[in-house]
Amino acid sequence: MNLRDLVILVADPSSYISMLIHSMLRGFGSSKVLEVRNSVGVLHALTGQRIDIMICDLWLPPHGGLPLTRAIRGKADNEHRTMPILMMSNDSRETTIKRARDAGANMVIAKPISPAALYDRLTWIAFNPRKFIDTGTYFGPDRRFKIEGYPGGVGRRKSDQIIEVAAETGPALAQNDIDSLFSAVRTGQD
Repeated sequence: MNLRDLVILVADPSSYISMLIHSMLRGFGSSKVLEVRNSVGVLHALTGQRIDIMICDLWLPPHGGLPLTRAIRGKADNEHRTMPILMMSNDSRETTIKRARDAGANMVIAKPISPAALYDRLTWIAFNPRKFIDTGTYFGPDRRFKIEGYPGGVGRRKSDQIIEVAAETGPALAQNDIDSLFSAVRTGQD
């Protein structure tokens, strides 16, 4: 992955964390990394230049990373509205991740951040971009990572396709047959 020409904004109140992330990004080949300590700095950085990716702390002062993300995503005339936003948090509970997702963050990464985890999230954003959804209450990347079926077989979006499940064909395997298949795999037999 080539980060050389991307402008990456790191928004974290801790100069130490920012320095670590900056060093990791430089190690990945990035040459344009900006650091800010609060949401006012983010808004200032977004005004004067193109930012390709923002890595933001969930508790960025003074209001937090979630309201900042909502503000960026919420303005229809904002040129950075579809910018990938990677949210950092030392709280990796499911409720926190859902709140970040619902605010419009592309991904969440747990602190302390390892270089492998940061690289993984950046490549995920780069190579698996999700389309943006625009409703009356939400604008951001599609919150669904995979579709395993819709409730009642019908999706709520215009682009959702009806998923038809094939009818059962033939008898199911008996439990003894299933056990013998697993036994053959465990012992290395064909």
